This record gives sequence, structure tokens and C-alpha cells, in this order.
Amino acid sequence: MILPFPLVLPFGLLLLALIAYLFRRMERIVSGLAGLITGVLALWLLGDASTEGVVQILGRLVQVDMQATIVRFDLTFHLTPTAVPFLGLTLLLTAAALLLNGLAGQGRSFPPFALALACGYCLLLLLTDAPINPLLLTPALLAVLTALGVYALQAGRLGGTLGPLRSLLPPLIAFPLFILASWHIDSLSINPQDTLAGVAAARFLGVGLLLLLAPVPLHSAGPALAENSPPIAVAFLLLLYQLACLTLLLRLTALFPFIGENFALSLWLTGAGLLTAVWGGVAAAGSSHPGRLWGYALLHDWGLILLMLAAPGNSGAALVIFLFGLRILSTLASAVGLANLRQAAGSLEPSPMRGIGRALPWSTSAYLLGGLGLAGFPLSAGFTGHWAALQTVAQTDWRVAAIVLIASGGIVVGFVRLIRILYDPRSLPTYNPEPLPNTLVALAAILVVSGAALSPQTFSGFVSWMMMAFG
Repeated sequence: MILPFPLVLPFGLLLLALIAYLFRRMERIVSGLAGLITGVLALWLLGDASTEGVVQILGRLVQVDMQATIVRFDLTFHLTPTAVPFLGLTLLLTAAALLLNGLAGQGRSFPPFALALACGYCLLLLLTDAPINPLLLTPALLAVLTALGVYALQAGRLGGTLGPLRSLLPPLIAFPLFILASWHIDSLSINPQDTLAGVAAARFLGVGLLLLLAPVPLHSAGPALAENSPPIAVAFLLLLYQLACLTLLLRLTALFPFIGENFALSLWLTGAGLLTAVWGGVAAAGSSHPGRLWGYALLHDWGLILLMLAAPGNSGAALVIFLFGLRILSTLASAVGLANLRQAAGSLEPSPMRGIGRALPWSTSAYLLGGLGLAGFPLSAGFTGHWAALQTVAQTDWRVAAIVLIASGGIVVGFVRLIRILYDPRSLPTYNPEPLPNTLVALAAILVVSGAALSPQTFSGFVSWMMMAFG
């Protein structure tokens, strides 16, 4: 029996989601097993078998046609070579989030909805043809996935709704702009001499991309989510959404080069990135809430990535991929540490966390090391990437690099203030000793980010692999 891959992957993820939902009372066991299965699927996809025509899974009993095409409702799904790295990275992120959730316990509804979201993002990458260009349909699909992500953020518990509602705004506002751009692109294909249509399409696409990237002042969803929602769920949804946005931007600018010619996208990305990085640092300097501080550190790091998107040539794209890889490590490390602290304290408010660092030293260290990595602090995972990015920016304008460096100091100031709260010697913490599984996971996270800090060259293979996907 030969099965098409565009049917096997989504159906397998949905089947896992259904099983996780039926056995949701055994949250940690189900989440851990689903994470292992998803991780094996990702490694299999990224192996040599992913380039073959037909792959045998259970001998000759079950075979998967990797080059098959599925057409449903005028939508065509097909695995292209350029989609393989992004599919693999999506599945690896899902596996990491599920495995961490199996140890930290973010809520019963997280495993099934995380798998459903992974299915949606995989379908987004497998979509190759539609009544309009599939890339121009991405904002609508991102809006649907963002709405579905609310259930993963709530994780079966009552929580704030302000962050999830704000996260819906960028894709919802961007979608009409992409539809208008599609109409002008169709007009341009009919009459290539119509320069006004090209200018209008470039402007609509440029503004839509900026909205999707959610720089300041569209940033408020991130810190609000980090303040009230389970940290691992926040990290998972944020990384998947931003990976989809980066993929969309790089593909659109390669497919429609007139965007940069008629809209000055690089100039807008430079301004948006600088404003985002600065506001992240300024806001972090005045924050003592562990969740919001983490959210502002994520915002600052995202601003630097936006700045690198404006850099010309392949060096800028390579730095974007390098920074995003380091961002994944730092975000997951800080998320698992913060999740353990939240579980022990019952809240992310500063008051119940006073002195908790002495009772949970490893989880606190993972949170701090990952958070400081988002600011490019020396000896953290993000230091090499931030330093290389600042050098690239300084070649164009040293003042911009100096402003970003000063803003990153605001992140460090915020974490230094928080350290005084977490390790307050005057408090008498009544927390139980750190559980052994939490200790081992936090220690593993510390070792991973420390290894990335000491050996950043290990990311060269990852960068080259992702750069090949963009040709």
C-alpha cells in the first residue's frame, strides 16, 4: 500500500492530537510519548529518505510516496525540496515543546492543540497551488492558526485573554492588504507595462509584511502572553509564528523583487527593527515581573532580527538564520526554567517568587541564562550572534549599533534587578526542594545553551542547510 506524503503527515499529526485529547488526563505521559513520536518523524523527514520517491516504513506493507501530489478543493499539496528544512524545524520545535511539557506540565489541553497547530503549519508549508498565490493566502491561515493557539495558551486553565486577542490583530489586518496585492499582481501579469500596478502591489505587500512581523507598536501581544500564559506554550507558539513570517518574507522578496524596488522595504525594516529593539530594552529596564521581563527580552532580540532582515546580500540572510537558531535555544531554555518557577510558586508575580532562587537554583539559572542570551550577554548562547549582527550594522551606521547595544543593557539591568528578588537573602522560602526531573531538564538546558555559547561554529551546518532552502 503506497500512501502520499502530503496525506500521511497531516493525518498522522491529527491522529496523535486525537489520542492526546482522549487521554488528556494523563497529560505528562501522553505529551512525552507524542514528543518522542514527533521527534522521530522529524529526524526521519530530515534524513536521506526525504529525497527519495517512495520510502518503506513497515517493509513492503506501508510505503510513502514523498513526491505525491494531493489536490482538494482547488488546493494542491506537494512536498518541495525547499519545504523540507522548514517542515523538519516545525516538527522539531513541536517535539521539544511536547517533551518539555511532559516534565513541566503546562495544562491538559496543550498536547492535543500543539499537535493540531503543528499540523496546520505543516499544511501551510505543503500548500503549493491555490486559486491565488499560496504565499498571499498565508496571513489568513496564520490568523486561523493564531485563533486555534488560544486553546494551547489557556491550556485548560482560566487565564488572561488580552494577549491572545492582541496576537490576532497582525494577521487579520495584513490579510486584506495581501488580497489587494494579489489583484494588482494579476493586473501586472496581464499588462507587464503597468508600472502603477507594480508599485501598488509592492506597497500593499510591504505594509502587510511589516504588520505580520509585529514590531513596535504592534508588539504588545508578546509581553502580555509572557505575563499570563504558560511559558512553554508561549515559546512554542511565538517561535512557530515567527518562523512562518520569516519564511514568508524571504520567499516573497525572492519571488517578487519589485517589493524592494518600489517600497524601500529595507528602510522600513531598519526603522521597525531599531524601534523594537530599543523599546524592548527600555521596557525591560523598568520591569520586575519575570514573565514580562522575559517577553521584553524576546522583543529586543526580535528587533535585532528585523534589523538583519534589512541587511543586503546573503550575509544578512545567513545572520537572520543564525540569530533565529540561537533564539530557539535561548527561548526554550528560559521557558523551561520559568515554567518550573511558575509551577513551584503558583504564579509569576514577583512577591511569591522572592527567594525562590535558593530553593530552585537550576531552574532559576536556566531561566536567567536563556533570558540573558536573548540580550546577547557575554558567555550566553546569543552573544556570538548579537555581536556579529552589531558588527554588520556598524558597517552601515555605527550609531544604530551603539543604540542597540545600549538597549541590550536595559535587558541586563532588568535581569540584575530580578536576580536580587529571586535570591533575596532576607526571605524565608517555604518551597519544596527542586524535584529531580526538573533539575535534570534545567541542567540539560543550561548545558545546551552553554555549549552553543562556547562552540557557535556548530550552527554552521544549520545555517547552510537553511540557506540552501532559499536557493
